[in-house]
Amino acid sequence: MNQLRAELRLLRWPLLLLALALLTALVAGLFARHLVQGAERQAAAAELAAANSRNAVQRLQNEEQDIRAKIAAYETLRARGIIGAEQRLDWVELMRNSQRERKLLGLEYEILPRQPWPGNQSGTGYRFMSSSVRVQIPLLHEGDLLRFLGDVQTGASAFVRLHSCKLQRNTMPEVQAGGGRHPNLLADCRMDWITLAPEGEHK
Repeated sequence: MNQLRAELRLLRWPLLLLALALLTALVAGLFARHLVQGAERQAAAAELAAANSRNAVQRLQNEEQDIRAKIAAYETLRARGIIGAEQRLDWVELMRNSQRERKLLGLEYEILPRQPWPGNQSGTGYRFMSSSVRVQIPLLHEGDLLRFLGDVQTGASAFVRLHSCKLQRNTMPEVQAGGGRHPNLLADCRMDWITLAPEGEHK
């Protein structure tokens, strides 16, 4: 027993040093783990910040492209005369030019006063306005009417919406056109010529 105690006394310091070394290793491991977890959290936060930054830059780029597209669309509409006061003299000239170029037998038209387009949305600074246009044309055949409407659709300083078009045979021999030519058809068409006007403008 005395020998065992003596041996334990001899081993007391080595065992204490071993325990201390194990404790130090444990603390160092826990500290290293804490450092690794902190670094991982920082890396995740940095990645999240970078992703947010990329998303913000992408949103700004998308908004810039959207604004550029809207500006381009606005400039196109303004250049065509669709924004602002109606270009009624241009409309009349367009229809008369089409009549001459297509050698139509005649043309009668009526342009009604400008009215707000139904379903206007406020807050944009502009609103849609519409003028109803009625045209009556004596025709040799349907193709003349289609070409006239095509000219109007592509050349007008307005959005042209065909509302209705009635064709009927010319059963009245006394109805003739220039040069004594007898039209085979009579067309009666109604269109909405739509433009944009500032919200404070009523005419």
